[in-house]
Amino acid sequence: MKSTRFVSSLVALVLVLPGVAVAAGTTAWVSSNHIQVVDLDAGKVVGKIPLKEFIHDMEFHPAGHSVYVSSSKGLRVADASALEFTQRVSEKTTGALALSADGSSLAALHLPGRESVLAARRAKQPLPNGTLVVYDTAGMTQTSSFPISANAFDVVMSPNGERLYVLVPHEGSVYVHGADGTVIEQLRLADKDTMLSKMALSPDGSTLVVPATNAEASWLNEVDLAQTRSAEDRILRGELGHARRISATAFDDDGSGIYVTAIRSMVKFDNTTRLPVSWKGYPTNFVDVAPLPGSDRSVMVAPTFVKKNGGIAIVDRNGTVVTAVELTDMSPFVVVLAP
Repeated sequence: MKSTRFVSSLVALVLVLPGVAVAAGTTAWVSSNHIQVVDLDAGKVVGKIPLKEFIHDMEFHPAGHSVYVSSSKGLRVADASALEFTQRVSEKTTGALALSADGSSLAALHLPGRESVLAARRAKQPLPNGTLVVYDTAGMTQTSSFPISANAFDVVMSPNGERLYVLVPHEGSVYVHGADGTVIEQLRLADKDTMLSKMALSPDGSTLVVPATNAEASWLNEVDLAQTRSAEDRILRGELGHARRISATAFDDDGSGIYVTAIRSMVKFDNTTRLPVSWKGYPTNFVDVAPLPGSDRSVMVAPTFVKKNGGIAIVDRNGTVVTAVELTDMSPFVVVLAP
């Protein structure tokens, strides 16, 4: 692995003219153990979906009609207009989700149950496997299913749905699978003392970014999936200049840049200098970020925003909060934007 003092141009922040407004009618779905829908123009909550289960991930169908929701008690489909669940696809604990670019395929990490994991640990036996299932979203029928590590933490899917990248932080690795589950390769990115955070895949599928943190530093592992670089340069390490655990990463919709949130801070990258523009410190810990398409702004959520309440914030290109919404009955951890 080659170490560099900067990330490449493919993980650089797109710089857009200032003053770009939030697109009319844009809404953000935020969640912890239920879902709230926030009108970003009006800066207020316009809808809620109760659940009473901890929500791990959400994905919007690109057509905007459906939202796929994974939780501690299953996988569900929600109607984005009616704001209600229409289908419970699985009752298994479900972690990360990933969609193909056209929305036709959904990958879901179904994890082993808590009781079976505890039993294996008490018996000092290997943990039971989880399962990665790929669904055809037209009818939510399974198209493939294969075992994965019980410690699998994240999954992303190539735009065409032909590759699945499964993050196993315990092993410091990302496993690359074909759609049928065949292991194509194992990307070794860190040792066991390093924390690997949720991944980000560029919209064209050519670059995978995997954040890492240990006691001395935080960095981004940038993997060239198109293999246009030499083997030595295929994985670049972009130092972030601190040792704060990274919470979230997200590419801009055109793939020209990336946002990175860490403990009480955020960074974005300039696509000319290939260096961070600046770290912006916050009194709250933003745990997820979603850039607004066609804008120089992003949406971030924090479980503790004002006093004991969570909240959502829109920040500009300099990290300045331009809109804030307090959520008095929620500690949000996940945010997705309606197409």
